[in-house]
Amino acid sequence: MTETREGWRRCFCGCGEGVMGRWFAQGHDVTAAAALRAIKESRLPHQLVAAGFGPECSVVEAAVREAGWVRCPMCAHIGASATHTCAAGTPADDRSPTAPDPLGSGSGAASLAESGAAQGRLLPKADDPTWEAVPLHLRQALRGHAHDLVSPARGPLAARENRPLLSAVRAASRMRMTGAHWQLLLTASREAFGSPRSQRAQALYAVLEQVAAKHAVRATDTSADPPHG
Repeated sequence: MTETREGWRRCFCGCGEGVMGRWFAQGHDVTAAAALRAIKESRLPHQLVAAGFGPECSVVEAAVREAGWVRCPMCAHIGASATHTCAAGTPADDRSPTAPDPLGSGSGAASLAESGAAQGRLLPKADDPTWEAVPLHLRQALRGHAHDLVSPARGPLAARENRPLLSAVRAASRMRMTGAHWQLLLTASREAFGSPRSQRAQALYAVLEQVAAKHAVRATDTSADPPHG
C-alpha cells in the first residue's frame, strides 16, 4: 500500500488521488469494479462463491448480521441505514420496537462482559451514546492496529466462524464503529485476534483495554454508577 502521510493513502483505482480513511476517491470504487470485471471477466456469482456465499449462504443476511445493515420496517429495503429513506419517509434506523436487532446485540440495560478486554465490567448497551464519545485518539490508535490485522486477515481472524469479529475489526480500521462493534471487540478473547506472539494483535488488544477502562464500569465497583442508558 502506498501511504502519503499518516491516515492518507493513494486511491486504489490507481488514479493517484489522495484519500483519507477510505480506499477509493468518491465514485472510483464503482469504476474500478467495472474495470476489474472487464479485465478478469469475473461475474458476480463467481465472486460470491469465492467469498463463501451463494444460494445456500446469503451474503445479504451476512451483511445484516456482521456489517450493521438493517431491514426497513416500512418496505422491502435491506442495506446501510444511512443510505435509505423509504416511501413513507421513515429512515431505516427508525425500526419498530419489536423489530429484531440485526446484530443480535439487543438494546437492553448494560451487560456484564464475561471475556475479553472488558471482562468483569458492565458494558453500555449497543445504542448507548457513550460509544460515540470514545476519544478520537483511541479510535485513531485502534484504526491503525486494526488495519494492520486485516491487510490481509490471517490466523484466527481469517477463520469462517470469526467473520463477525473480522467485520468489527474492519469497521475499526475505517473508524465506522457502532456500539455493537465495540461490544464484540471488547468481549473477544485476546487469542481471537492472533497468536500470543502477534505484536499487531497485542497492540490492538491494548487499545481495547484502554477503551474498556474508560467506558465500562467494573461490576465490583459499588462506588460508581452503571453506564447511563
